[in-house]
Amino acid sequence: MPGNLQNAELEALYTLRAEDLTEEELERLTAAFPGDESILRRLMGPGPKLLNGPRGSGKSNYLKRAYYKLKAKDGIIVAYINYSQHLALEPLMLRSERALEHFRQWLIYKIIVGLAESLTEDCPKDLLRLSSIGSKFINELQTSVGNNPVNVPPSIAPTELLHMIEDWCSQLNCTRAILLMDDAAHAFMQQQQREFFEVFRALRSRTVACKAAIYPGVTSYSPFFNVGHEAEEIEVWIRPDSADYLRSMRQIFEARFPQALQGAVRRELVDMAAHASFGLPRNFLNILSDSLGDADDETLSSKITAPTLRQVRDAINVNAERVRSLFEEVSRKLPRYENFVSVGLEVQSAMISEIRVTNRNRSENKAKYIGVAVAQPWDTDLNQVFSLMEYAGVVRRIGPSSRGSDRYEKVQLHTSLLISENALGLPRTPSADDYNTALARQSADDFVRRQSKGIFSQSQRERCRLNLSPCPKCQSPRISEDAVFCFRCGTALTEQSVYLELLASSIERLRLPPLKLERILTLTNLRTVQDVILDDGGTQLRSVPSIGKAWSARIKASADEFVTL
Repeated sequence: MPGNLQNAELEALYTLRAEDLTEEELERLTAAFPGDESILRRLMGPGPKLLNGPRGSGKSNYLKRAYYKLKAKDGIIVAYINYSQHLALEPLMLRSERALEHFRQWLIYKIIVGLAESLTEDCPKDLLRLSSIGSKFINELQTSVGNNPVNVPPSIAPTELLHMIEDWCSQLNCTRAILLMDDAAHAFMQQQQREFFEVFRALRSRTVACKAAIYPGVTSYSPFFNVGHEAEEIEVWIRPDSADYLRSMRQIFEARFPQALQGAVRRELVDMAAHASFGLPRNFLNILSDSLGDADDETLSSKITAPTLRQVRDAINVNAERVRSLFEEVSRKLPRYENFVSVGLEVQSAMISEIRVTNRNRSENKAKYIGVAVAQPWDTDLNQVFSLMEYAGVVRRIGPSSRGSDRYEKVQLHTSLLISENALGLPRTPSADDYNTALARQSADDFVRRQSKGIFSQSQRERCRLNLSPCPKCQSPRISEDAVFCFRCGTALTEQSVYLELLASSIERLRLPPLKLERILTLTNLRTVQDVILDDGGTQLRSVPSIGKAWSARIKASADEFVTL
């Protein structure tokens, strides 16, 4: 049995976001997956690319790895640009006539700052000057919460930036420039998304190529942007039914799980956690860390032991609740989709019910049904519901299927939900092997076939309408998302800031372990998500017993992610 564990051993498991890792940590803590080299090669090569996948699928990991590999090459300028703080600009979008102009300059100056940070001592003087100006502008925009910036830098058009980058390449004897854009274009406001893709489309030449990470289901492209023609789309969601899946997830376990405990963890429990993660590495790490219990400081970490079947099962249940909450949060962070999310929760329940009933009649020693094959064609409303569910990682569309003349689309449910909802038809006290056999997906037909009306009724279809706030004066409904004035009385239409609501949310929304939450509320002044974000260095958090460096960073990361999308 292992001796005392150091907090550093837990940090590798608790650090979930690739952008928080150094180059050495990223190399040491990343496991190889099938198709890795192909994805990296396309990110490092010419031409624009869109990296598509839900939260936790590994988009940032690929972009950061590509960044470090490109930095090591001669003749290439590379920049890593993270747009995760875009929601901080949302209050300004609702208040200022110049908001879209400021947003465009924010996009452009983030690129300039990223280039300067990458080039360091080789940075051209004019780039260094623009980066210094841009950094102040970016910081002001992201912290002023709705106020117009006082210090506005020189306006730069996308085509002008393209010529600048080409000129910097010439000065530095570089043949190419690659812009890696993380957390981009997946949940900007509609006007922001269109503006982003206009900038993305303009920054294209034989010298310059953009690569952007996006989410499925919620991306609105500009009228002039055609996916496939303007950029190649790359899916990064790992298939759990691939031949090398378990081997790759075991490599993540070996890279991240405390070395002192690895020998004591039963292999079938690791495989069970891998199956339950639904092909999402972040889910896998969440399940592994939750299975260790609530620990952080040296006193508690010394008591950590290898997880049992019950602890892994409990961690999977926690992950299932996390997945449900993430989908429910879509309606709050993207309020226009509130009705679609409400219907999506009902569709999710209906699909789980169909799977549960069918699995009860299947032999115990066979793989179980893990999804629903929904008859085609789908109307646009059902397609939007599934797109939002896919964005949150609740479901995954994995391809067509046919039965005679009938055509189906296979939709797989998140495995943690199936386990949590007892939908696999297993014995009363199933073992880890029972779960692994049930989820082995030994047949391509492990999908319950249903007509779309069986899970998506006419009444649900009628409820699938965008939730647009009415006129504040006469309460008339908006005629479109882009409407600026009421069509009936002419009153200017306004919206409530989602970002300000998120900042003011109680820290209970961060889903912290009960003991840690209770101690934070009792021993600190931290009450809202904004309080956690503004807690410099985690000073107040680290004053709480059982919250050390690892858990402080984890709570801060949760707060930062809560106010992004």
